[in-house]
Amino acid sequence: MGWNPDGAERLMLTFDPAGLTTTQRDGDACVVCHKKWPRPRIKVGMLPDNAPVHACDDCAEALLPAPEGKVPLPRRSRAAMS
Repeated sequence: MGWNPDGAERLMLTFDPAGLTTTQRDGDACVVCHKKWPRPRIKVGMLPDNAPVHACDDCAEALLPAPEGKVPLPRRSRAAMS
């Protein structure tokens, strides 16, 4: 299952296995939130040994980079007039 919604090229992050549990490294839990059920299906990156890591739907979406040109602008407030 692809992770890049644009389909142009697949984005692959490299995760440090030292910070992951065995269940996350084996692909049986989300690499971000540790959720095991339903089993994470979206491949979001690799370990240094090229083993894939997976995320649940919500976390995979959160890992996507912000689209270019669609970065929210900071809110501006007007000074109160007396």
